[in-house]
Amino acid sequence: MEEKKTEKPAKKIDPLKLYFNSDTQHAIVTFQGTEDKKERDRLYVQEILPAFEKLVENLINIHKFAGLYDSYDDLKNDCVNFLFETINKFDASRGTNAFSYFNVVAKNWLIIKTKQKTQKTKKNISLDDPSMLSTYERNIVDPIVTGK
Repeated sequence: MEEKKTEKPAKKIDPLKLYFNSDTQHAIVTFQGTEDKKERDRLYVQEILPAFEKLVENLINIHKFAGLYDSYDDLKNDCVNFLFETINKFDASRGTNAFSYFNVVAKNWLIIKTKQKTQKTKKNISLDDPSMLSTYERNIVDPIVTGK
């Protein structure tokens, strides 16, 4: 007998529950076009910042970026600050979605920072346990330690 597969009904997503929705897109475009500092501050704090924070949190958690950074909060705050600095680079007239743009920007920033942190970690060697040094590292360190 052939079993009938039951399909789950598609989940209805409430647009008001999305953390980055058309209201966020509109707030970003309005932010870009507003000269009034108080209005810009209000738009950023009330409508844009929460969406940026949630976007960055999701990227960090999904792609496991937090491991190589000093603290989760530092990484998140640095990335959100970077997104704030790039708000004016978003061009709504190109027909792109703000979420797509800032998602890519944030993910690329996180990738770059993770690579930089990895390179720094690889460049730093510990002299506490000389047996853990590679031959190359020993050849570099020995003249410094022995003074020859």
